[in-house]
Amino acid sequence: MVNFHSKPLHENSPWLMLPSQYQPEEQHIITKHSRFFLNVSTNQVHRFELPENDHEKTVCGFSADWLILLDDQNSSLTLLNPFSGHQVNNLPQLPPNGVVHKATLSSDPLRNPRDYKVLAIFGEKRNLICYEDGDQEWTVLQGYGNEYDDFLASTDKEWLAVNELGRLILCDLNCRFTLEYNERALPLFFNGVKVYLVSLRERIFMLLSFSGTSYDFWRQSYHDNLRRFEVYYYGEKKWHYITDLGKRTIFLGHNHSVAVCDAPGYRHNCIYFTGDEEGEIDNSGVFSLKDGEAERLQWFMPSTSVLQGNL
Repeated sequence: MVNFHSKPLHENSPWLMLPSQYQPEEQHIITKHSRFFLNVSTNQVHRFELPENDHEKTVCGFSADWLILLDDQNSSLTLLNPFSGHQVNNLPQLPPNGVVHKATLSSDPLRNPRDYKVLAIFGEKRNLICYEDGDQEWTVLQGYGNEYDDFLASTDKEWLAVNELGRLILCDLNCRFTLEYNERALPLFFNGVKVYLVSLRERIFMLLSFSGTSYDFWRQSYHDNLRRFEVYYYGEKKWHYITDLGKRTIFLGHNHSVAVCDAPGYRHNCIYFTGDEEGEIDNSGVFSLKDGEAERLQWFMPSTSVLQGNL
């Protein structure tokens, strides 16, 4: 039995929530509330029983050890810590006529119960919206532009956000009434499908995804539906194209991505990815930056022992 309440095993160790289709090789009593998490550093799978009704909600993000869940019934977000079992259910309804593409937290609501924020990419135009504890409604960040693809927390008061063209901005959310941003990198006018942000040891990486039933990448044509990537790092107020991640491995997800150094059992200088849509597993694989090739791979189906967690 894993006791997460005495010493959290997830500290300094990235965890990935496996798709609902995951079925462990070992015999376990699995209910409709069961969800499995992979500890990348140990390559062990942990099973948790989510609270009733939460298993039916859409995962919009994972931040500061919290799942951010979309309740389609009442158009609102709820927060769930799968390690401690704590929940936050008092967020206001989302603005009308829109969907949450991704959401993240500024800090842990348990450690900062009166000073945390939720940032989300929302609506058809993919605008940025923000909630601060105690607000009665969401704030649409006017003037920030739209078509955002990803963001990540820089500090507990600032976020970095990138749009589909690679325009990087720093959002200062320290004051709810004077939201400010600084443009950190100009657009590069990419030809890819989607842009991702990943951080590791204070270094920011941007991943540009190419995908489709038929597309060109590195002057070659592909028809396998697998994604290929270009990788850039941010420095001196601009993006720099790179082809070598060293010993880093990037795990790319629909609602959360992480970079890891020396991940046991995983290839260095590679990107492990799922399909473009949430829950899509048929077009998952691993992309090598060394040779620019992608391999179809069900990497999220590890044949490891399953440990049960407390929730």
